[in-house]
Amino acid sequence: MPPGIHSNLRNIAGSLHLLRVHLKGVGTAALLLLVDAAILKAQVTPLPPPPPPAPAVVPTAAPGAFTLEGSVIGDASGQPIPFTTILIEQIGRERFTDQSGHFTYFAVAPGKYKIRLRQVGYLPIDTTMTLTAANRQPVFSMVKIPSTLAEVQITAPPRKCIVPEENGFVDDPELAVVLAEARKNAERERMLRRTYPFEYRLAQQHVTFDMKDSTQRVVYDTAVFRSDDSWQYRAGRVVSDDKNKLFGDVRVMRLPTLMDLADVRFLTAHCFKYSGITNEDSVSVHQIDFQPVTDIVAPDVEGSIFIDSATYLIRRAEFRLTKGGTVKPAILGMKVTTTYREVLPNVALFDEIKSVQPVGPSEAKANPTEFRETQQLLSFRFLYGGPPGTDPALVWKKPVVQFSDPTVQPRRPVVGPER
Repeated sequence: MPPGIHSNLRNIAGSLHLLRVHLKGVGTAALLLLVDAAILKAQVTPLPPPPPPAPAVVPTAAPGAFTLEGSVIGDASGQPIPFTTILIEQIGRERFTDQSGHFTYFAVAPGKYKIRLRQVGYLPIDTTMTLTAANRQPVFSMVKIPSTLAEVQITAPPRKCIVPEENGFVDDPELAVVLAEARKNAERERMLRRTYPFEYRLAQQHVTFDMKDSTQRVVYDTAVFRSDDSWQYRAGRVVSDDKNKLFGDVRVMRLPTLMDLADVRFLTAHCFKYSGITNEDSVSVHQIDFQPVTDIVAPDVEGSIFIDSATYLIRRAEFRLTKGGTVKPAILGMKVTTTYREVLPNVALFDEIKSVQPVGPSEAKANPTEFRETQQLLSFRFLYGGPPGTDPALVWKKPVVQFSDPTVQPRRPVVGPER
């Protein structure tokens, strides 16, 4: 990578925070020094007596309060639908149902409530109902998206690339359905990361490949990250300059990811086009292509999203940097491809991320090179407890991680969880 440029790719779980990783090491050392200083000071300065404990506050339930115990099932099968997202507006905090499709709210006051349910592959439910102790066990039946959509094929003339309205509406029936399912995947992944934060470990392969003589330098390492990243997309702001004491002037590049499809700012800054049915490892998938609106003149992203035509779970996403030549020095290009696996029923998480960045000739090396990086999810563990019905100490591990030849990158099938 050229001197002075730190490529900070933000993948589906917020990894590749290269600048942040370097700074984190410095911050940890500084923190340790501060802690040591505090300990030394405590040895010579007596600590003040602790304040008296505050009186315990015992919450009082509203008159007639009850425990709400609902469930979500499939309309045709009658089978429970695990890990459906539910939001009761007056109560707040969207959550998952458990593995049996059940959800529980304690100390619910009788009254009228707005209820929102979402599940990939099913039509959304938005309803208002009166809840009391007499009907404290509601059952919600969700209807699958009609299978006829799986037979849609793209014919001439080519479809327009449509910019969604603020509520996400697009005037194209097939695109509207598939884009809504992509947004559900994004919302579920965002809720998993923020409501049930987890720590995850990546195996990383860094390859500097000489495009002229086909030689390469390979470095392997592992890194640990947290899921609750706070970065947010801003149109035309995926590349920015920064300054810090350790590196001086640096360039930070953070490409948006699937999760940004849940953000109206990303949706209204791009146009989307439904590109029909394609094949991903012998599985039929819906393809959506997108590109930034024309009035964004700074670097941004374009790409494609691939959704399983049967389950509507995300299988793959591609993000490519646009207009890299508008900044100095120019960025020759960047492409990030992410594949996903189902880590919990109906919940997908990234499995492998591959990035490719061309690097122009430098004074030290006359040949053009490519910086290639492959990251594979090794394990993750919930920090404060997982979704309802999961083991609070759930630790997911991949038994074996294998890196392919860096010069050949075949696509691997996405499979279910391994524990």
